[in-house]
Amino acid sequence: MSKKENILVTGGAGYIGSHIVEQLIKNKKKVIIVDNLVTGHKELINKKAKFFKIDIKNKLKISKLIKEYDITSIIHLAAYLNVSEAEKRKKKYYLNNIIGTKNLLEACENSKVENFIFSSSCSIYGGLKGAVSENRAPNPQGYYGYTKYKGEELIKKLSLKYKFKYGILRY
Repeated sequence: MSKKENILVTGGAGYIGSHIVEQLIKNKKKVIIVDNLVTGHKELINKKAKFFKIDIKNKLKISKLIKEYDITSIIHLAAYLNVSEAEKRKKKYYLNNIIGTKNLLEACENSKVENFIFSSSCSIYGGLKGAVSENRAPNPQGYYGYTKYKGEELIKKLSLKYKFKYGILRY
């Protein structure tokens, strides 16, 4: 583990992201937020964090930021998340949720990133009723769930190539 932890939170101006940032700052971590503010809110950005209005689809800017700020951990929350819109606007969701995640992962090449936490979704299991087991095979029914599942697959594959640990959260 690095002595100095610099944590990048994508989607840090969103509801979940802003709460995570608050906890990280309370724990004396250096936090860098990236958000395109399409669904995030400027007023949710913690003043003690460093904020960049960058879209994760911009691989060059993301890569430069990761290296410039010696990012050691990434908490990736940035995504389009409207399940019904995803069915109608598949290209939008593909470019952001899959290609954006891929860009973020590829930006970890030759960086100090050691940890990657991904905000996935239980929708990767399909339309189930009741409790879901992590041992259940993924079976996304909708396009949103599909984009999250593809993101998970990219993380598993590229974590080996770029040598970082990862955690996937399926809420």
